[in-house]
Amino acid sequence: MIARLIEEHSKNIKAPPGIDPKALLWAFYRCEKYDKHNHVPRFEKACAPGGYYYERSPMLQEEYEKWGTWAACSYSNFQILYITARELGYDGPPLALDKDSVALPFVVKLINRIIVRGAATPAEIADAYNTGIHKDSNIPVKYIKKFLRFYEEYKCTPETKEEPEPSTQPASTEG
Repeated sequence: MIARLIEEHSKNIKAPPGIDPKALLWAFYRCEKYDKHNHVPRFEKACAPGGYYYERSPMLQEEYEKWGTWAACSYSNFQILYITARELGYDGPPLALDKDSVALPFVVKLINRIIVRGAATPAEIADAYNTGIHKDSNIPVKYIKKFLRFYEEYKCTPETKEEPEPSTQPASTEG
């Protein structure tokens, strides 16, 4: 199911030349996906009262008033923040985003927004996806390394466009 969703939605990514949209989605999936240690929406304290983003976002404050802590979570195997999906046009309840089929259109919109804002390499796209922007001093080095490992693993060659076999190594929970 996830392979079909990634295949379908990767076509909507407006990637810079040389960047494989399908590999981007596979890499984010592998970096963020639920596993036996991570199988529920992830609470993000920066999106709750007193948090950095909460204090700066009237929209988040309104959504938190409506949904409580559910508005301060990230969802699905792509861990998209509820408030980010709302900013990108999502109008459903937070928990519905936990389905990859619901979340992926907004993940793609987020990746396209990151690219429009100037991220031109897979590393910059991963940086912005993880921290919100790629042009600051907050560089998630471990996350970017993990992302690039998965990106290269799934990158399709222009000649074959065949999906490589995924690694049997478990995804690290670091970074």
